[in-house]
Amino acid sequence: MAETSTASKRSMGTDIISSLPNSLLCHILSFLPTLYAVRTSILSRQWRHLWKDLQVFDFDDTELNWSNERFALFIDAVLSQLRFPHIRNLSLSCQRGLDNNKVIDNAIDNAIGRWIRAAVGPCLQEMILYSSYGEFYPDYFDGIFTCASLVSLTLGGNLVLDVIPWVYLPLLKDLTLLLGVSVEHDFISGCPALENLYIDYYGSLYPEIHFLSTSLKRLSLFEVREFDDPIISEIQIDTPNLEYLRIFLAGSCVTSLVISDFPKIMEACLEIAPLDEHVAWLPKLIQALSKTKILDFGWWTTECLVEAPNLHLPEFSCLHELSICYSNFNSGVLIKLLCCCPKLQLLGIDINGVQYFRDQTPQSSWTQPASVPSCVMSHLNIFEFRSYSDSSEEREFLAYILQNALVLKRLIIYAKIGSFEKEEHILSEISVLPRGSSICQVEARILTRYEFSSALWLTISMLCRVI
Repeated sequence: MAETSTASKRSMGTDIISSLPNSLLCHILSFLPTLYAVRTSILSRQWRHLWKDLQVFDFDDTELNWSNERFALFIDAVLSQLRFPHIRNLSLSCQRGLDNNKVIDNAIDNAIGRWIRAAVGPCLQEMILYSSYGEFYPDYFDGIFTCASLVSLTLGGNLVLDVIPWVYLPLLKDLTLLLGVSVEHDFISGCPALENLYIDYYGSLYPEIHFLSTSLKRLSLFEVREFDDPIISEIQIDTPNLEYLRIFLAGSCVTSLVISDFPKIMEACLEIAPLDEHVAWLPKLIQALSKTKILDFGWWTTECLVEAPNLHLPEFSCLHELSICYSNFNSGVLIKLLCCCPKLQLLGIDINGVQYFRDQTPQSSWTQPASVPSCVMSHLNIFEFRSYSDSSEEREFLAYILQNALVLKRLIIYAKIGSFEKEEHILSEISVLPRGSSICQVEARILTRYEFSSALWLTISMLCRVI
């Protein structure tokens, strides 16, 4: 009878989802933009007021073809009908900024401040705020920077954070800043539990930038200012428990780097414009990364290394993966790096499209090394060469690795855009090269037009920043 009853209900189109507890239904609705969560009220009587029990809200004006006034009225209506007044997560994205070619008036600015103050409370754990509605000062979001329950905070847009009177976020672990301004040291020091910090500057900066934290594990610093902006006199990084570091300096001229060692570092990615000031302090940064297991050098960083006089590299005793990008292949720096990586297992090389903008093809600088790096003979398992152009220096280095890599398992060659005849030509050339490993498998592929165009577009965009 029970089986017959169940089958009968299914045949009648029973709403299985509606039979779930309201708490579980609210959890499902929390993954939707708030507008769609509210629209579920038309499904049935049970769903009519279900959204009023939500504690997670996502308001984004870029996804709605609404006027700013209608968008504001919708948020006010939602927040005024909540059954539980304490919000747990709030994502508020107000990026349209202009309405009918008119400047947003103060009423909209005040509305954003009102929504934020409504969210700040003892249950708030995550807040995402991105606004393009003019410049926002602390008065608009008073309470965020002293919210004792906040665990994750994302701020973006025209937010002015240099006049914050007091910051104390004892539980904050994740902080993302996508701003046109810098953050004072006091802001970071007010977050004693901070573990992940992502900063993307696209506007003016203070003359000095300080990252001082004993709890920080991941630091990503992106800076994309114009060259005519003021020089940054100093960047200081004192984060002894850091595990991941990514630095992208595209436009700023940083004259000094004050840095401590990173004994727990696991991965580092560096893309630092090849200015004389950067060439001077980059070796100091590389020294501090000697314990990392994964190291990624962008082509600008490699240019810095090539230009550095009397380059002294530390021993990367724990390094397992090395990725290095070139504008023009230079085997000298790479050989020096390999000699300092006794346990390297994976080597990746990428020659991007920058040389297409140069007038002359660079001359080969290949010099047969006096000895073979220990990692090549005993640890290197995978060698991937992207944007291979079959230049004389590239061929010499490739032959050198194949002959001396005794435990190499895979060699993967991505040739620059061409034809299948070129692929066959590269394969035939490689097939006759002496190999030190009997188990090495060689693969040659042609970069697709999409892959090549994407790399070239990225190269052009980066060049535009430095020209």
